[in-house]
Amino acid sequence: MSFPQLNYADYISGDPVRREAFAKSIAHSFEVYGFATVVNHGVAEEDINQAFRYSREFFALPHEEKMKSEHPPQSNQHRGYSWESWDQGATDDELNPNLWAATESLPRFGHFMEKFFHTCHEAEERLLRAVAVGLGLDETHFDDKLTDRVNEFRLTHYPPVRKSDISLEMGSQARTSEHTDFGTITLLFQDSVGGLEVESHEEQGVFHPITAAAPTMVINIGDSLQRWTNDRLRSTVHRVTIPVNGDAMDDDIVIPSRYSIVSFKKPNRDVSLYPFPEFLKDKKKVSMKISQQANTIRGA
Repeated sequence: MSFPQLNYADYISGDPVRREAFAKSIAHSFEVYGFATVVNHGVAEEDINQAFRYSREFFALPHEEKMKSEHPPQSNQHRGYSWESWDQGATDDELNPNLWAATESLPRFGHFMEKFFHTCHEAEERLLRAVAVGLGLDETHFDDKLTDRVNEFRLTHYPPVRKSDISLEMGSQARTSEHTDFGTITLLFQDSVGGLEVESHEEQGVFHPITAAAPTMVINIGDSLQRWTNDRLRSTVHRVTIPVNGDAMDDDIVIPSRYSIVSFKKPNRDVSLYPFPEFLKDKKKVSMKISQQANTIRGA
């Protein structure tokens, strides 16, 4: 399966035909696949590369250093360090403050990540406006429901694995198990190691790889946006496997580390997830389907 690659430059080109085509294409991709890849999205390649450099530096720190920002066991919103993931939120989120102690040995890490957090937030806002247009809504339809900046931002590191340590068949061992995301949309930058797979809507249990690597952006729909659109847009099950290249029988193969950067755009904490009226006109019954696989513990 080939996932659509869309060019955000079309949406801001000033050409109404190209703008409408992009908006319809991204909405259609989310209806059919729940996923899309986007180029020329407005997040500078230099910043993406810097974020990956900082990620590698952070995860290379001694375990004791990283544990200075240990994830609070009682926290619902993810913050700080847990096994090979780093989470942060908005600087003005008084309910869930960020935990920077572990990064004191990395000059400017916190300053850069706060800035990059907002860069990703703004990119998601822009793309959601295009989605709104593609759905026939006003461009600002989602704006007042996503103003609190309750995004979660995550760096993930999947350590290297020797094939002799993998007991399952090639490609079936999970680095992150099957799940959907809770929020509206999820933005992802991944390296070229591979492993991200998306379940087919037509064939349950059949997964297809998404190989697009940074600076290309991978975007997917979350459960909240599926609810708002009364199932018109699809929150698709996805996972991260351990891809084995080369001789599958060679137990000395080492699958390298995988790094990814994820931004989860969530609705305001006080907003209703009842479907918008626009999506009830032709469908009297409100979908009450809630995914039991929703899980943003690790992300993609």
